Amino acid sequence: MDIKITEELDNTLKDNGFKQEEILDLIESAESSGTKLKAREGDIAIAKGGSDNLTVYAVYSPDELLDVYAHKMNILGLTGGELSEIDYDDASDWACAKCGEIALERNVDMTYMGVTRPGPGLVCPKCDEFYVSDGVAKTLKTAEAILEEKRA
Repeated sequence: MDIKITEELDNTLKDNGFKQEEILDLIESAESSGTKLKAREGDIAIAKGGSDNLTVYAVYSPDELLDVYAHKMNILGLTGGELSEIDYDDASDWACAKCGEIALERNVDMTYMGVTRPGPGLVCPKCDEFYVSDGVAKTLKTAEAILEEKRA
């Protein structure tokens, strides 16, 4: 894939300590494995990767990187442990590229610095893959900063 990265987004990557090569590798890995979310309408995808203490997401189209965000919280799994029936429509605008299932908007348990709380996530009901949106990642960043400040 030949992904274009705008100067503005490149500056954002640098400001947040990301290297272009790492993000392009993340996208390449998602493309080859199929482990990503694809927009149900359009050709935008979300790839995720990272390490034990940082999850990185890249939002991209076939020819352009659109956004990159990350969080330090570790997603443990679905709140309550399993997918159960609910009374409202929880279908998201995303589908799992690997199995084709529509990703569901469900609470997932997230932990950081010994504190575990539920938060909104995007869940593939078949593959048990968990993602968060960029908006949730911003909230997580604030929560992480509060926990780090309390620990200091």
